[in-house]
Amino acid sequence: MPKMNILLCGGGTGGHYYPLMAIKEDLHSKSDFCFSFIGAKKGIESSKIHSESIPFKLISISGLNRKVSIKSLFENIIVGINIIIGFFHVLIFFIKQKPNLVISTGGYPSFLPLQVARILKVPYVLHEQNSYPGVVTKFFSKNAKAVFLGFKDAEKYLNKTNTIFSGNPVLLHKSKSININMNNDLRTLLVFGGSQGSQFLNQKIKIALENDKLDFINVIWIVGKNNYDSLKHLKRKNIIIYDYYNEMSSLYQNVDLVLSRSGAMTIAELIKFEKPSILVPFKFSSENHQHFNAKFLQDNFCSKLIEEDDFNDETFVSTLKNLSKDDRILDSMKTNFKNVNIPDTLSIISSFIMEKKYAL
Repeated sequence: MPKMNILLCGGGTGGHYYPLMAIKEDLHSKSDFCFSFIGAKKGIESSKIHSESIPFKLISISGLNRKVSIKSLFENIIVGINIIIGFFHVLIFFIKQKPNLVISTGGYPSFLPLQVARILKVPYVLHEQNSYPGVVTKFFSKNAKAVFLGFKDAEKYLNKTNTIFSGNPVLLHKSKSININMNNDLRTLLVFGGSQGSQFLNQKIKIALENDKLDFINVIWIVGKNNYDSLKHLKRKNIIIYDYYNEMSSLYQNVDLVLSRSGAMTIAELIKFEKPSILVPFKFSSENHQHFNAKFLQDNFCSKLIEEDDFNDETFVSTLKNLSKDDRILDSMKTNFKNVNIPDTLSIISSFIMEKKYAL
């Protein structure tokens, strides 16, 4: 029996790329598949995919600018031209790789591969990470063999679709022992804003530190590679600053609570490591999906949600003090994770593909 060729697509951000690689790793460990990949030149995948040692194609494509202005109109014209050029690059890659199945985790880089798959009648499955489905998922869901859902609530937005609640796959390697030299008498807060850092959270933490408002807690702060040089001077005895950190599983095991945005993969990681959090949704996220993600954990009493417009020094510091100084509240939030229904994500996705691989 010939090997099954699987084309992977999805990226732009770590929230789309890393779940795809988690699915790939799990499938690779269970059967002998041939993989290939299509992503964006400007996406996070451009610096990561080389290490996977699989055929890949990176195309010049970006998401549409949804603002109403002359500048955005010009940018969207360029996007349109790149879509036309990219279509033929993707078509040629399909003809060369001859995929039997396409797996997409969404994001703008997956639009063209899914469109070509639909034209060539190559079966595809989707994974939607967020509680409110993205544009790509909604556009292609009806013809998908299955749409795996990170949040069960998402199924109400996908009519006439074969949805399967799987949860979100987390790509975290085995934890390494790390030595964090901080004040052992204080709680430790982990702050990050996704794979590129958050300008909003960085600015708020910067102001709090400059006003000496965080002396009651240790802070491990991941600021993003582009922000490190301008913020590294804020290091002190109880403040550790990183530009980026590869071993997130190790960090999670060394902190008491988290301040972050509420991308789908952050939510999945918080659930996996049962970490209480203060979540600040990015208010310009598509379809406001970060709000719905954060609300899921808040509704399960595992997190505190603070909207950007409500986030100020007083609210933040007060909330942080209440959590860090009250063992009862923190322990209760940790316990509440036990009530969050999260299935065996990778097993569900891989089992479906393994069972259907010659029938798709």
